[in-house]
Amino acid sequence: MPMNNKINNRINEIRFKQAVKTAKAKTAGTQFQDILADKINSGDREITFSKHALARLAEREIQLSAQDISKLDQAIDMARQKGIRNSLIVTDQVVYIANVESKTIITAMSSMKGKVFTNVDGVVNI
Repeated sequence: MPMNNKINNRINEIRFKQAVKTAKAKTAGTQFQDILADKINSGDREITFSKHALARLAEREIQLSAQDISKLDQAIDMARQKGIRNSLIVTDQVVYIANVESKTIITAMSSMKGKVFTNVDGVVNI
């Protein structure tokens, strides 16, 4: 009988250690996932411009000021809060298409007249 108790105690000890190890791994994984989600969902990233957008800005002679960049940043944050993935951002002078998740301006144009916009799931007018 004492041998069975020792074996059972040892088995319980091993199970307990495995349970603790699993709990620590789950906690660490959750913390990492939380941190990653916070970074992705926060507005910490700066706006980037695709090659296409940079070419269109140059081709159409569109100049951006620091204030324009700030407005774009605000528009992307507004779009993110509403769950928009790809946004049409309309300003007084320029229209942009942006990928909200990556904070990337995809293209820019000086007029909407005669244009068809596809793959956009929200519009922000600033």
